[in-house]
Amino acid sequence: MATRRNWLLDAVEPSVRGRFEPRMRRVELRRGETLLQAGDEIRQVWFPQGALVGLISNMPGGEAVQTGMLGWDGALGVFEACGSRKSAFLAEVQVEGPACCLAADDYRRMYEASENLRTAVHKYVEILLAEARQFIACNALHAVESRLCRSVLEALERSTDGRVLPTTQEMLAEMLGVQRTTVTAAVSQLQAQGALRSVRGQIEVLDKAALERAACCCHEAVREARAEIAAAHVHVCED
Repeated sequence: MATRRNWLLDAVEPSVRGRFEPRMRRVELRRGETLLQAGDEIRQVWFPQGALVGLISNMPGGEAVQTGMLGWDGALGVFEACGSRKSAFLAEVQVEGPACCLAADDYRRMYEASENLRTAVHKYVEILLAEARQFIACNALHAVESRLCRSVLEALERSTDGRVLPTTQEMLAEMLGVQRTTVTAAVSQLQAQGALRSVRGQIEVLDKAALERAACCCHEAVREARAEIAAAHVHVCED
């Protein structure tokens, strides 16, 4: 898997990054690997550089639904390491690939030393809030097929940025919060249209333009919001 640059790490001033880089570990995250359980102490922060991590909430009745995903555009534990220091969700690797790890204590020191990182993390919060609001509306208003197309595109853009997404229909059902049979029907319809195909635990995009046309408007709305926030001048208030 090719390494991609992590957006948050890229924000750190070279002089600051040079101090902490020797303490960073390069790891290869494996599909299905659990990085955090709900309630775990945050002992390190992961910066994906090609891997995709799903954030999953488990319900008391045994149901599970994915409430977020992060790739090269984010980091796992980046908020909690400076806050509660506890995970509120299950974090599971969905697409294998490289990542950079930094002990939580070192991350906090780097955060304090880097004004650029603090600004990037602030923007990351805004991006996640914009996504959350959009996806609440999306889940309430849009058909499963359109949401599936949007989710596949999002996952590819945040990991490999290619055309093959290593995932199962069961994982897609968890991602969308629907029954597996519902996902199977939606995938079959998209296969019949020639947009994608599902084979041996992976989704292969055959016609990305067709998938983008079939995706709900939320995909483009979130992409525009993300670009606008990333480009904005942000003033981070200091105590």
